[in-house]
Amino acid sequence: MNIHVLPSARHLDAQTNLENFIAKARALTAFGAVDFDAPIWAVTLIKQKRASSGRSGVNRLYFTEVLAGGRGEDGRVPLHEPFASFLKAVVRSRESDGAKHLDDHAALIAAARFLHEEMAEIGFDPCSLDPDTFYRAAIAAKKAQSASTAYSTGKKLVEIAGWVDRFGVGRTRIEFRNPIKRPDGTEGRLDAAARERREEKLPTDASLNALARLANLVTEDVDILRIRVIELLVCGGWRINELLSIPANCEVEEAAYRDGKPVLDDKGDPVVRYGIRYWAEKGAPPAPKWIPSALVDVARRAIADIRRITEPTREAAAYAARHPWGVKVEGLDDGDPECLIECSAVGALLGMTHRTSGLQWCRSWSVPLVQSAVGMSATRRDVSRVIRREMPQVPPDSPLRLDEHLFLIPQNFTHPGRTSIPGSVRFLTDGMIGLFITGKEGAPSIFERFGMVEDDGSPIRMNSHQLRHWLNTLAQAGGMSQMEIARWSGRKDVRQNAAYDHVSGAELAGKVRKLVENGEMRGPLAEAHERLPPRDRASFRQTQIATAHLTEIGLCLHDWSLLPCTKHGSCPDCTEHCVKKGDAGQCGAAERLLAETNALLESAAVEADERTYGAARWVEAHRRTARGLEAIVAVHHDPSIPNGTLVQIARP
Repeated sequence: MNIHVLPSARHLDAQTNLENFIAKARALTAFGAVDFDAPIWAVTLIKQKRASSGRSGVNRLYFTEVLAGGRGEDGRVPLHEPFASFLKAVVRSRESDGAKHLDDHAALIAAARFLHEEMAEIGFDPCSLDPDTFYRAAIAAKKAQSASTAYSTGKKLVEIAGWVDRFGVGRTRIEFRNPIKRPDGTEGRLDAAARERREEKLPTDASLNALARLANLVTEDVDILRIRVIELLVCGGWRINELLSIPANCEVEEAAYRDGKPVLDDKGDPVVRYGIRYWAEKGAPPAPKWIPSALVDVARRAIADIRRITEPTREAAAYAARHPWGVKVEGLDDGDPECLIECSAVGALLGMTHRTSGLQWCRSWSVPLVQSAVGMSATRRDVSRVIRREMPQVPPDSPLRLDEHLFLIPQNFTHPGRTSIPGSVRFLTDGMIGLFITGKEGAPSIFERFGMVEDDGSPIRMNSHQLRHWLNTLAQAGGMSQMEIARWSGRKDVRQNAAYDHVSGAELAGKVRKLVENGEMRGPLAEAHERLPPRDRASFRQTQIATAHLTEIGLCLHDWSLLPCTKHGSCPDCTEHCVKKGDAGQCGAAERLLAETNALLESAAVEADERTYGAARWVEAHRRTARGLEAIVAVHHDPSIPNGTLVQIARP
C-alpha cells in the first residue's frame, strides 16, 4: 500500500503566505525599476552616501553566493530558490518601510548567506526554517567573523527571523534571539582590561606628534591637501565625510557676544569668532562649526591651502556646467569639436611626457580612435566627452552645485604613479585620506616616506579607524587638551603649559591620585583616604578618582561614564569640585562669578519681596552658588594653605 504524506494545513498556509509576501514585494516601487528575478540588482537609493565617501557610487545588491577565491561578478552564483526570492522580498520590503543605506541592506544579505548555507537539507525552503537553522547560521558566522561583526550578523539574523514570523512564512514561529554576545559587554567596560582595549584602538603619541610635524614639513600639493584635511579634523572634530562635503565658501566670522554684550580681548578690542560652514545631515540647513580660539590660525591656514590647491578643479567643473562640450584644457576648450588630434598630442595636452602615454590613456579611458594620416587619433569632442563622463553627479536635492564644493580634485591627483588629468573633476574621498596615513604595497604611507617611526624605532602603524577613535575620544572628553592644542598649534615647548593644563581626563586623574597619595590634597576625600588601612588606599584612589577635567574655576572629579552630572552648571555648589590653591586664573574667574552672582541675587531678592512667582527659588539657588564661590575665593586667599594644594571644599 502506498502512503502519501500530505502537507499540513500550517504548511499550506505558510506556502501561501510566502507566495503572497513575494508577490507583494514585486509590486513595490522601492529601489526603482529593478529586475526582481535578477541575482544582482542595480538599485536607486533614497538614502545615499555623501559624494566624498569612497562608496558613494556603489549601487548594487548581490543576491549571490561568493565562490572561494572569486572576485567581482564572475565569482558569484545566484542563491537557491525559493530562498532567494524570499530574501529579495525582505530587502525590498524593509527599504519600502524606511529608506536605508546600501551597506545596511548588504549586511542583511551577508547574514542571509550564512542562513542559506544551512538550508540545503530543507531544500532552501523558507517555509521549513526553524530556530535551530538560525542558530547554526549564527554559530557559523561566529567562527568565520570577528567578534563585533559576528554580533552584528546575529542581529541581522534576528531581523530575518522577524520577517518570517511577521508574515507567517514558517511552519513554526522562529522567535529567534541572538546567541552571540556583544563583545566587550557593558559589564566589563570599566575594568582595566576594557581600558586597555580602548587604548589599543587609539593612535600612539608618536604617530600624533608625527602628523603634527608633517603639517609643517610637506611641500607637495597632494600631501599638503591631505595633511590639511587631518588638521581640520583635529580643529573641528567632524565626521570625515561631513568635512569633505563642505562648500568652497565655508568660512564664517562674527563678533562674539556674552550676555548680550560684545566680548573684548585683553586690549579692549572686540573678539571675532571663526567657524567653518558645513551640512551635518543631508538637506539640513548649513551650520558653522566654531573653531577653538587657539586653533583658528591652524584652520585658516588649512582652508587657504585647500582652496588654493582645489581652485583649478572648481574652475573646470564650472566650465563644464557652462559649455555643452569641451573641458577646461587648452586645445580641448574651443575649436572644431570634430577636429582629429593625434594621440601623442592628446597626451601632451593632458601633461603626459612619454610619447606613447597619450595612446595608452585613450585606450584605457575607451576613447574612440581612428587611423589618420598622422597615426591613431581622436576627435576633440570624444576626448572631452570621456573626461566629462567621469565627473561626479551631484544629487538633484543637493544644496550645492558641483563647482561650489571645496574638496574637488582632478582624476589621479592622489595616485602615486599616474598623471593627473587636467579638466577632470572628482571628489577627494575618505579612502584617499585613509591611504595617506596607512599606505599599501607600492604606495608607502606619509610616515614611511618621511622616515618617521615610533619611540621604540618600530614603524608607525596607524590607520584611519584609529584616527576616528581618537577624534571620538576628544569629543567625549568635551574637547581638546592643552597638550593637543600645543601640538597642532606648533608650539616649541609644551612644558610651558600649566601643570594640569595639558593632560587628558585619565592622565589628570592620575595626577590627582598622586597628590592624594602624597598628602597634597585637602577635603573629605583626602580625609577618608587617610582613615583607611594602607593596603586599601591604592584601590580607593583608583575607584574614587577615575577621571577628572578642568573647569573655569577648578577641577571636577565626577565620572561621567557612571552617571550624568546632576550638578551641571553648578560647580561652586558641588562636592566633587576641587580648587587648586594659588591658580590666578581660577581665582579671578571665581571672583568675577561671585560678583555676577551677588548682582543676580540682589535682583532675585527684589522680585521675591514683590512675591513674583518662582523668585524665591532663584534666591535660594543664587545663595548656594554665592556660598560656594565665597568658599573658593577664601581658599585662594588662605595663607595657611600652600600654593598648588588641591582643596575639596566641604559643603554644609
